Amino acid sequence: MGATASTPATQAVAAPPPVKPKGMPELLVDELGPYLGGRRVDLKQQDGAEKLAKVVKELPIEGKPVTLLADRKARTPAVAAVVYELGVAGAPKVLIKTDGRDDLPKEIEVTPESRVSAPTTCAVATMVLEDLSTAVWPFKGGLGKRQRKGLAGPDLSHTGETLEREIAGCNGNVAFFSGDEPIVWEMTHNLAGTVVQSDKKKKIESLVLLRTAPVAGRPVKIGSGS
Repeated sequence: MGATASTPATQAVAAPPPVKPKGMPELLVDELGPYLGGRRVDLKQQDGAEKLAKVVKELPIEGKPVTLLADRKARTPAVAAVVYELGVAGAPKVLIKTDGRDDLPKEIEVTPESRVSAPTTCAVATMVLEDLSTAVWPFKGGLGKRQRKGLAGPDLSHTGETLEREIAGCNGNVAFFSGDEPIVWEMTHNLAGTVVQSDKKKKIESLVLLRTAPVAGRPVKIGSGS
């Protein structure tokens, strides 16, 4: 009897490509880092940034705005990294929800840095510094206003007064915000809320969360230069 040809059962089968979820899963950044659709990304690992980009790329963004839950104790750089990658993957806007101060918006709509080009040079930039003071200065760089910290954190009242003047005095529609590396997201979120409240004439169309914390007073770098 002749031998019959057969395919060995042990033959390797190529793994199918990852399937994007049909609906947008919950996207969260907490004090441990990004937790996107049930997948934890450790940004402290050497390949953390690469893994984050891969996980975000598999989300069903389809060019639509995305909602991100950000814990008050999350690190500002982790939130900024997720927002940036969401922009790279096609999200034009990101609605960030955070349980912050009651007198400030708990939801802010931000534009990923990866979705903006160079704005007018007078565009306002602001950030929370490591010592909990705040800084407000023009996008092009130059002498800005620095506000010492208050009793329980950044002095957002006086910072808001400065922001109101600077926003009113610029014909641009873009503003930038950030926080130094150690700053918890709650403080950065509250600063962004202060920007929104200080924009009395609702001129700002794009509130940009910078991927990397800038140096207060120096020109803000965006895109490949950040």
